[in-house]
Amino acid sequence: MKRVLTFWSIVAVLFISLFGLNGTSKVEAAAVKASIPSETTTLIKNDLETKKEEIASQIKIFDEYDNEIHPYTLEELKGMLILTEEQTEDTPIKVMKKTYSSGYFDFSSNIWLGGGTYGRAFKDPTTMIITSYGTAKKFSISARHETRDGPGKQAKKISVPGGWKGQMHFNWSLKKGKSYRFNFVNEGSTNTTVKIKETTLWYN
Repeated sequence: MKRVLTFWSIVAVLFISLFGLNGTSKVEAAAVKASIPSETTTLIKNDLETKKEEIASQIKIFDEYDNEIHPYTLEELKGMLILTEEQTEDTPIKVMKKTYSSGYFDFSSNIWLGGGTYGRAFKDPTTMIITSYGTAKKFSISARHETRDGPGKQAKKISVPGGWKGQMHFNWSLKKGKSYRFNFVNEGSTNTTVKIKETTLWYN
């Protein structure tokens, strides 16, 4: 009797090892997984990298005197892009003091972040994430010093190309202890409407 139990125990172990508890063959599962060629995955990844490089190479950053500056390498600019095809459910940034999220907005000329005539001022702004609504159009964002009378002179400007879907994020690297307002400007045709699904800003 003991030998019979031992035999069936071995059979049970082999069955679970080969098929798992749900009865699906692990060999079958491996075959399904292998049905997507690694070459295809590599091609998709290469296409995304090429697209990101094309977009990143068109990002322009300007200082307070509107002179173009190059604070980031091409690889760093590519790292600021998360295209729709590679988005996950994970939030890229989770720990900051305060956040402001705009919700959907659009503009054909310009618009200030935060609503109203000149938006709202944000103290010590750091990271901004812009999510496009559909395919992005060409636009720029300028950070302007807060003054008693509202937005003052430009502190920094970023020009963003069109033709991408997904998210773009970057650090403003502005002078600490100051407040700034953000102006979105349509850099394309006047007949074009720039649509933003959401802009989130971390500050203070």
